[in-house]
Amino acid sequence: MTKSTEIYRAILAAEQTFVAAYNRGDAPGLAALYTGDGQIMPPNSDVVTGKRGLEALFRSFWEEGDTVMKLETVEAEGFGETAFEVGRYTLSGKGGKVNDRGKYIVIWRKEDGQWKLYRDIFNTSMPAPKA
Repeated sequence: MTKSTEIYRAILAAEQTFVAAYNRGDAPGLAALYTGDGQIMPPNSDVVTGKRGLEALFRSFWEEGDTVMKLETVEAEGFGETAFEVGRYTLSGKGGKVNDRGKYIVIWRKEDGQWKLYRDIFNTSMPAPKA
């Protein structure tokens, strides 16, 4: 197994943990998957940092009805203690109606022997609402 394959598998496993925490509404569990200085860069918003900020951001998604997440990793590669992931996401409500779908890039860092999200940016692929 090459280092690249090991990192790819590790990122996929961490991603599964992320999706499971999101889909059960576990904001503290999600925030714990980020490095101590982890950040999310959501669209139409400032950068979100810190455990409380990350938790509040996830809660806001659920409050808006985005309670079910699906992720698809398109690419993952790493070098030493840093990796990146490129993928696609879908957010839907409990009834299955897709509220958003788009793409993301995550920079991962190894912290205390575990891969954690360090920088996370995403944006929609859906058309902008008509004015």
